[in-house]
Amino acid sequence: MTSKRGEWQVRSRFFYIVFACVLLILCINNVLFYVTTKNRLVGSVEQQSLMAAGNLRNAIDRYKASVNYVEDMIGQQLRLAAIAAKDRLDPKAANVTAEQLTQLSLELGISHITLLQPRGDDIVGVQSSDPKELDMSTKHWNYWYTAFRQLLQNNNVSIPEGQKLPNYWSGPIAHADSDPSKIDKWGYFYDGTTDYIINPYVEDIQIKQYEALAGPDVILNKTILDNPSILEMTGFNYNTFGYPLKVSRSQSGNDYIALASRPIWFGTYSYADRDNDIVNVREAIELKKPITRTTILNGKKVIKSFIPVTYDDSALSVENYPYVIGVVFDYNGISQMLNDQARSLINRILILTIASLIVLIVVFRMIRQNKEEAIRITQEAYIDEMNDMFTTIRGQRHDFLNHVQTIHTFLQMKKYDDLQRYTGELIGGIRQINDIIQIGHPAVAALVQSKVVTAMDKNIDFRHEFEPIGNLDLGVTSVDIVIIIGNLVDNAFDEVAKLPVSERWVELRGWHQAGNLVVSVRNPGRTICDEEKERLFVPGYSTKRPDDHSGLGLAITKKRVDSYKGSITIESDEEHGTTFTVSMPIQRMVRSS
Repeated sequence: MTSKRGEWQVRSRFFYIVFACVLLILCINNVLFYVTTKNRLVGSVEQQSLMAAGNLRNAIDRYKASVNYVEDMIGQQLRLAAIAAKDRLDPKAANVTAEQLTQLSLELGISHITLLQPRGDDIVGVQSSDPKELDMSTKHWNYWYTAFRQLLQNNNVSIPEGQKLPNYWSGPIAHADSDPSKIDKWGYFYDGTTDYIINPYVEDIQIKQYEALAGPDVILNKTILDNPSILEMTGFNYNTFGYPLKVSRSQSGNDYIALASRPIWFGTYSYADRDNDIVNVREAIELKKPITRTTILNGKKVIKSFIPVTYDDSALSVENYPYVIGVVFDYNGISQMLNDQARSLINRILILTIASLIVLIVVFRMIRQNKEEAIRITQEAYIDEMNDMFTTIRGQRHDFLNHVQTIHTFLQMKKYDDLQRYTGELIGGIRQINDIIQIGHPAVAALVQSKVVTAMDKNIDFRHEFEPIGNLDLGVTSVDIVIIIGNLVDNAFDEVAKLPVSERWVELRGWHQAGNLVVSVRNPGRTICDEEKERLFVPGYSTKRPDDHSGLGLAITKKRVDSYKGSITIESDEEHGTTFTVSMPIQRMVRSS
C-alpha cells in the first residue's frame, strides 16, 4: 500500500509539473503575443504618421506649385502695368510727381508705384505713390539688390531666384521693408529708356485668399479631421527651429521675422517638448529617416513622429529648404486597443488553461489505465508461469514414489544396466529442476520453467544458465524483469522456429557484473544488418506476419530497460548467431544481523 501511495504521489507530482509547464508556455506565448501586438500597433501609428505626412507633403508641394503659378501670373500683370506706366510717365524721375503715380496706380489696378534710382553704392526710392517708400535703401536686400544692379547694367537679370522676363524681374512674396505688417508682391522693369526702375507692386490679397482656400493649414486641418487620433501637425523649419529667432528690422524701425525664417512654417505647436523636439528635428533631417518617441504632454500620453522632407540640390530654392512634419498621435486609442487585447488574452488564457487541464486529465487517466492494463496482463502471465513451475514440482513429487518403486524393482531383478540408464535420466531431470530453483528469484525461475515447457512443445533446445540472484536487490520490479526476459526469449523462439528441428536452439544466460545485472539471449538464424537493428525497437515494426505479431515486444522491452537507465545491444553474425544483451544496475542487499 505504501509503494502504491508513493507511486501515486510521484504521478501526481509529474502531472502538476506538466500542467504548470503547459500553463507557463501558454502565458509566455500570450505575453509575447501582447507585446508583439503593442509593437505592431505602435508601428501602425508610425505608418499612419508617414502616410499623413506624405499626403501633407504632396499637398504642400501641389500648393507651392499652384502658388508659384499664381505668383507668376501676378508678376506678368505687374510687368504689363510697368510697361503701361512707362508709356505714361516722363523718362526722367525728377519730372514725375507722387500725384501722377497715385492716379496711375488707381487706373492700372495696383497698390502703388515706386521709382528706383542709383545713388552712390545704393539704389533708393526717389518717387512713390506711397510716402513710406521715399528714400528707401535697398543695398542690404541681398539678392534683390543684385537683381537691381543686373537690371540697370544689362536690362536683364540672371540670378536663380525670382521670376525673370525681358527687361523685368519679380521677387517672391515677402514682407515690405517700409511696412513689415504687409506682405506684397513686387515687379521691377527697366529697358534703358528711363533713368529709373519702375517698381509696381500689389498687396498679396489674391495669394492670401488662395492660401485661405487651399493652403497648408487647410490641408492639415482636413487630415486631422479625417484621423481623430491625430492631435496636432506641425511644419518645423529645419534651418531656424531651435535657433535664436532671426529678427529683421525694417527701415521704418519695426521688427519682423521674414517668411523664410519662421521656425514654424505651418500648423500649430501646442504639444511642445522643445528640447527633445529640437534634437528629433535635427536627427530626422540628418539621418533622413522618421523619428518616433512616446512621451506625456499637456497631461496626455502621446506618440510624436518627426518625418523629414528634403529636396535634391537641383530643386533647392527659397521655398524648398528642408523641413520636418511633426505628427502628434493620441496614445489613448492604442491603450484602448491594448486593453481590449489584454482582456481577450486573459479570456483566451483562461479557456486554454481549462481545456489543457481537461486534456491533461484525460491523457493522464488513459496512460494510467493503459499502464494498469499492461501490469494486469503481465501479472497474469507471471502467475501462470509460477503455477506451471509449481505444478511441475508437484508432479515430480507425486512421481517420486513411482521412481523409488522402479529403482527397487530393478535392484530385485538385478538389472543393473537398466537401473543405471534409468537413474541417469532421472538425475538429469532433477539437475534441471535444481538449476531453475538455484536462480533464487521466484519470478525469473517461474519464467524459465515456463519457457522450458514452451521449448519442449516447439522442439527447441532451450539452454539456460543463471547465476544465483536471490541475494541481490535488482532495482527492477518482478513484472518488468519478466517482461524484458520473456520478450527476448519469445522473440528468439519465433526466430528459430523457422529453422529445421536439428538447428533449433536458444541460449539464455544471466549474471551480475560490475554492479549490473546482465542478461543475454542468443539464437541461430539470419543475420541482422545495422539498419534493421535501429528499426527493431520502433513500435509496430516486425519481421513476422502482421496477423501474428503487433511488433511491440522489442519496443516495450527497450522502453522498460531505458526506464531503469539500462542498455540493450544487438550483435549478429553468421558464425555466432544473434545475441541480445541487456544490462541494468543492481545493488547487493545488506543482511541484517
